Amino acid sequence: MRQPSRGTRLPGREGVTRVGGLLALALCMALGFVAVRAWKQRGTGPETPALWLSDASHRPLEVRLSLPAADVYRPYAPPRGEDTLAPPVPLGALSRLEELGDAHGVGVSYLLHGDTEQALAYLTRTSPSLDRDSDLAAVAILRGRADEALSLLDATLEAMPEHPQARWNQAVMARELGLTLLAATAFEAVAAKGEPGWSEEAREQARTLRARFQARADAWKATREAFLARLRSPQAPLPVEGAARFPGMARESFYELLATAEDAARVQELLPLAQVLDHAAGGTVLEDTVRRVAGLDFARRAPLAREYAKLVQDAHPNPANLIERLRQEPAAKDVLLGALLRTPGVARTQEELRALTVGETDPWVLSRVAQEEARLDDLSGQGPQAGDRLREMLKECRARKLPLRCVDVLLRLSSRATASNRLMEAEESASTAWQEAAALGEWDREGAALVMLANATRFQVRVALSRAYLIESLARQPDDCKTRTQAHLNLASLALMRFRPQEARQELEESLACGQTPGLQGAWILADLARLAPRPSDAARLNAELNRVSPLRENAGRRVLATLIRGRFEVDRDWREGQRVLRQTIAEAEPLLRVNADARDARAVAFQTLAVSAGHAGAFREAMEVVAESLQVPVPEGCVLAAAVEAERTVTVVRGPKGQVQGRYDASRTMPLRDDLTGLVPGELVDLLRDCPRVAVLAAPPLDSRAGILPADLAWSYRVGTGVPAASPAKPPLHVVVSDVEPPMTLRLARLPSATDVDLAGAQRLLRLKGAQATPERVLEAMEQATDIDIHAHGVVDRALSDATVIALSPQQDGHYALTAEELRRRHLQGAPLVVLGACSAARLAPILHETSSLPQAFVASGARAVFAATAEIPNDAGAFFRAVRERIQSGEEPSQALRAERLDWHQKQPGMRWMDKVLLYQ
Repeated sequence: MRQPSRGTRLPGREGVTRVGGLLALALCMALGFVAVRAWKQRGTGPETPALWLSDASHRPLEVRLSLPAADVYRPYAPPRGEDTLAPPVPLGALSRLEELGDAHGVGVSYLLHGDTEQALAYLTRTSPSLDRDSDLAAVAILRGRADEALSLLDATLEAMPEHPQARWNQAVMARELGLTLLAATAFEAVAAKGEPGWSEEAREQARTLRARFQARADAWKATREAFLARLRSPQAPLPVEGAARFPGMARESFYELLATAEDAARVQELLPLAQVLDHAAGGTVLEDTVRRVAGLDFARRAPLAREYAKLVQDAHPNPANLIERLRQEPAAKDVLLGALLRTPGVARTQEELRALTVGETDPWVLSRVAQEEARLDDLSGQGPQAGDRLREMLKECRARKLPLRCVDVLLRLSSRATASNRLMEAEESASTAWQEAAALGEWDREGAALVMLANATRFQVRVALSRAYLIESLARQPDDCKTRTQAHLNLASLALMRFRPQEARQELEESLACGQTPGLQGAWILADLARLAPRPSDAARLNAELNRVSPLRENAGRRVLATLIRGRFEVDRDWREGQRVLRQTIAEAEPLLRVNADARDARAVAFQTLAVSAGHAGAFREAMEVVAESLQVPVPEGCVLAAAVEAERTVTVVRGPKGQVQGRYDASRTMPLRDDLTGLVPGELVDLLRDCPRVAVLAAPPLDSRAGILPADLAWSYRVGTGVPAASPAKPPLHVVVSDVEPPMTLRLARLPSATDVDLAGAQRLLRLKGAQATPERVLEAMEQATDIDIHAHGVVDRALSDATVIALSPQQDGHYALTAEELRRRHLQGAPLVVLGACSAARLAPILHETSSLPQAFVASGARAVFAATAEIPNDAGAFFRAVRERIQSGEEPSQALRAERLDWHQKQPGMRWMDKVLLYQ
């Protein structure tokens, strides 16, 4: 070949060379792109096994992850103990992943290696997607956060029902919660997809779960059916062996068989059953009862026993008439007692119940009667007495070895706590009842406990968990009419919480399908649906249910709720008539507010409905006055914002600097309220307040414990006091500072830094309560004389102690550690102090439907002239911010103006820091 000289082209080769170069360049680019893509998709590079643990024979996590390389099937090997070391994290490989911008991959790798903190940090940085949410749910499962996991999984599966990893993780979470059938159904959905390995494991999981569940359910049902057969026919065998396995159910059946026996011989036949049950509980009380009843006059007792059998089988045409005749027969006192306990709608008194148990020594019977007396206490407005009676019964049934009675008492305690808005207490009682019922094998009580758990979590707006309990309840008892009715009613309520009226309508119709009455809950749902998705039959259905309300069935607070429901229904049809009924609700609630949570809820909702309906009618000035009235304050002078919400409806009203009043009514909300209310007030109304020196905000619950209702560059505060500024204290200054507290170790709270001397510069007569000195009683005593108060402590939510956030202080000798809103309201802060709650989230309230009882409001009610509190986590160096605000106030600035000015200064100095926007002012 001829060798061309340097710089000389071969003839005819120029085009070929250019094309070849371009092809080579394109090929290199393509190969590079493929290599990067393969790396991002977890290729077979040398470090891939270390990233995804793909060379291990077993997978380290039971949950599934959405990245394909991390989702290769291998059998699950649970850790053998707490000391099992996770494999080391491949930091070099992870850093290269991070260089490629693959935060999702980094997060998944950290999760596989057991570091949930880092996994969460990286996954939350990634772009929103269904895969990301499924993996975040996996993190939540591993961290024991059931609510968070179920919420993420529900949303993912609603958007993509076939998402395999989300469906698997749902099954794992449900199984861990004890929701056996929900877990089995989810595993079966995975099995149906035919994924190698995963489907086989899912199928085996589902088979095992169903087999264990079915064995337990079949054993209970068979024993129950045997007792029912004996009740229907004395010739049926007495299931003595079943009684040994299910002594609680057998004891309930024993009393039914005893009361329906028509002669002494049938009574004597119950002796073997009585002996088995006496052996389980100790003593001979049932054996003695058999011998006593066998000696009664059956000539008079037998006809009544036959009728009572119909009552037990829900086939008696006139229970009230039977009870009246039983009251005339001394030989049938036990039958009368059984009939009264089965028919709560028939009038009775505690005196009658006590007369029927004179000389009675059977602890089971006495416990049943005490529970009925507690119900009568509730109906007569003696709620505290009812609670004390039930708690005493719980101690007694444990001492007397009557575990099923304990379960029933726990269920009743849960129901009462839910009605009183003590929701954590309600959840705890229901959870204990569920565990104890499962240990006993009492299948029907497990179902009842699930409904109680669903109620307690529903009122905490923990929607996903509540739905899971209800779906499990329906799966367990699909043919039980009462269970179906209650479960579908609760599902309808949850659908309304999520602004899904058509779904709520469907659930309501399902609840009515088997003929049960929907109760006040159903009437409430109907009142909402009559507005959101009306049907011609709504009015008749609602009126029929409200007409059933009577003092024999509902206590005074529940009867006020009935009036409220009628008012909420009427106000959308005839505004003035609806207003009249809502005002009647408020009047009926007034004498019950201190003792009845239903009455407090009814009053709060009545005011909400009055306000939004006034907005709907364009009566904005009236809406403002209603909100002020609900807060028990006059409408302040000057600039004002008033706001109220109810379900999808919002009314906002402003009075500007020239006295002009404008408002906006909106019924378009389709999502629950956020913690930050930015955007709730329309921009044109905010603009009307721009020239105001300060704005008093009148916000009806639940708006009054959230940030963002007005922009940070306006001077505003929540008005919760009387509207009269607190007088300047005449007594010498006293600055109380609470810090370095030592809350109980069980709370697992991080130690907060001590209040620094620089943050307290200028304080006069400083009183510091630190460490073990900072107990609730010592702090309350000191605050009564204070003119300034700083509290540096954690805010925690403990519904067993308070409806509001509590401040965790050092425990007293009796173990009490919490400063609560309820305790504060019983004190008078004589120095009209300026209060800074440095407790994280001190203004935040756990989500409850209608009531508000926050710590800042309690301070103002007790005499504080202004209270600063945050709705979010605040940094440890926040003291400088609060000190600067205090100095501005001491120099003469009005508190809301001082807060606005310091907030804007901090925005300029530290633009990225926004926590101070979550600091609220209450006056």
